Amino acid sequence: MPLVRSVPLEDAWQKLLSDSLGRRIDAKPLALMVARQSARYRGEDVALAHADALAARALFWFPRDVHKFALPSHELLAAGALPDRPLRILDVGAGLGASSLGVVRALTPQRSVDHITAVDNDPQALALLKRIASAAAREGLLPAVPSLDTETRDVSAQGWDRHLGRYDLVLAGLSFVEMTRGLGDEHARALALASHFETLLTHVVDDGAVVIVEPATRDEARALQRAREVLLARGVTVFAPCTHAGPCPMLVSERDWCHEDLAEASLPAWLVPVAREAGLRWEGLTFSYLTLRRDGRTLASSLHREAQPALVRLLSPALETKGKTEAIVCGALGHGRTTARVMELARDAKRHAGITLGDTARGDLLSVPAESLAEEGKTVRLAPGAWVRHTPTG
Repeated sequence: MPLVRSVPLEDAWQKLLSDSLGRRIDAKPLALMVARQSARYRGEDVALAHADALAARALFWFPRDVHKFALPSHELLAAGALPDRPLRILDVGAGLGASSLGVVRALTPQRSVDHITAVDNDPQALALLKRIASAAAREGLLPAVPSLDTETRDVSAQGWDRHLGRYDLVLAGLSFVEMTRGLGDEHARALALASHFETLLTHVVDDGAVVIVEPATRDEARALQRAREVLLARGVTVFAPCTHAGPCPMLVSERDWCHEDLAEASLPAWLVPVAREAGLRWEGLTFSYLTLRRDGRTLASSLHREAQPALVRLLSPALETKGKTEAIVCGALGHGRTTARVMELARDAKRHAGITLGDTARGDLLSVPAESLAEEGKTVRLAPGAWVRHTPTG
């Protein structure tokens, strides 16, 4: 884990999204709308009619963002860390529903969603969400959600969450770092983000989870990790992505930040020309995220109950150098350390029939013998077969 095979949306989605929107837009004009919407997401003051912004979000951003909740959802499911019943979901800052419908799409056939409450300040976006969900169920592209309610609320306003109740899964996609962008330094943003996230936690059941997904840019990802530090100090459980509760090593240098980069989750073929024209990437998927809980349960404790092995996450891709493969891992490594460099000799890997370090990817979770990580300041040699890569079972 996380080896989430997020295949692009099926071709039938292209017509479904256009029909739900009520507009068909050629690649070049759509690319212009997408480029302008992208600039607005970066905080630039760019003019774009609401109808065109909605079109860019529906026809381009929805197919891209719908995959972003698959990884945190699969981690929760693989750990058995969601209630064993049809799920009730609260989608905060829902927009067109890429977050909640992304979870619906990511669930295994044994799991289902019973209810979604989608909250956003844009009633037109919420109406489009309902049309997309209905059409996707009708066309067999998504399981039907028996109950889907929308609430027009401004999530930046005090008391926005009044009378919302509690849910098994609370989602917030690409909303809160945008709301806090104007606060300036990382510490101020972190305090504001932590307060927003604590509000979300009041709406999750005791054995449920809050999942926050934000952009993978340096400023936004670092603000999210700073908020993690504030939340940990306040006693909030950070379930994932971290496998430890220590300081984030990616915050030590201002040049670094922690984010996901899923190489296989690409845009569907029909959107590649749009992405090219708009100057945006179409290969892979990047984002940052936090999964929070109220019950003290973490991904590390859920997957790993043995005393000896340590659960670590790859912070880097595996890089082949002369005679060996190396990577950087993050985890509770003992003596207050949270990072280490690991390596596997090429001659050992060649003799091994199973998975080797060269088969891993950034973000993968590995169980490694704790004693092999004990020596500080040295590259740790991993023997093939002595460690395990976790994959989602959902």
